[in-house]
Amino acid sequence: MIKTFCFNNNSSNTYVIGELNKPAIVIDLGDTTNKVIDYINNYHLGSCLGVLLTHGHYDHIRGLNNFFKHFPNTTLFVQFDEDKLLTDTFLNCSKMSGESITVQHQNKYLFDDEDEIKFYDNLMFKVIQTPFHTKGSTCFLCEKENALFTGDTLFKGSIGRTDLPTGNNKTVNDSLKKILNLNPELNIYPGHGDLTNLKRELRYNMFLRLED
Repeated sequence: MIKTFCFNNNSSNTYVIGELNKPAIVIDLGDTTNKVIDYINNYHLGSCLGVLLTHGHYDHIRGLNNFFKHFPNTTLFVQFDEDKLLTDTFLNCSKMSGESITVQHQNKYLFDDEDEIKFYDNLMFKVIQTPFHTKGSTCFLCEKENALFTGDTLFKGSIGRTDLPTGNNKTVNDSLKKILNLNPELNIYPGHGDLTNLKRELRYNMFLRLED
């Protein structure tokens, strides 16, 4: 089961995954309200096993400090190149936004490309590193839910920008090729904007028409 939270206050989409009355897994958390916290308390026994970050920009992490006050034992999963973004306001772009966002959390797991992050009932997330929006940008493939969580790598009809700190336009094609080889029936859960599916993006998203 996937619950989608879409916020309009310069925050990323947040996804809560897991069966009702079992602990939750969260992907990205840019909202600073208690909406996600209240949902987990009401439908997931007040328990969260992990927060997975697609990357470390402030609009994907700015809700974490408040979240960890309520769920301090939750593991934060972050790609090792992204770890430094959590405490650097220039790299995570909060400085240029007029905010100053840093996240300090002791219970942290640094993952790498092709790692598999396993929870309960075969709920597993395969790490697909897609560097270009940031050096450590990551997609999470969850076959159990037929879902690909793409962060700011892939949007409906578009892709992420490359002109922010640690971004690299030279790695766009190699990163997107990893997505081209996936099951076209996958549902796409992006970091911003509307949900989509890979079949649609392969047909209509001009950025996926790659040249060799």
